[in-house]
Amino acid sequence: MTNRQPRTAGNTRLDRFLTAKKVPRMKFARATGYSKQQVQRVRFGDAEPTAKSIPRFVKTARLLTNDPSIKANDLFPLDDDDSPN
Repeated sequence: MTNRQPRTAGNTRLDRFLTAKKVPRMKFARATGYSKQQVQRVRFGDAEPTAKSIPRFVKTARLLTNDPSIKANDLFPLDDDDSPN
């Protein structure tokens, strides 16, 4: 049996955004209206955001950072490849 430590960060655009803007993960998850586990799966890259969730994530990011210029592509790789080189 492996005693693996829980992950606290992912290498996704969403996680990097939350880190850069110093947005608390729990506060972000609560504000989206999705479960903490579902937001965490998206943040870690274990699940893709749905077409319904993307606008909610963007609205939440705008609200918590007080920045109305945030776009979906700031949180998710919608128009380009986000893989590390």
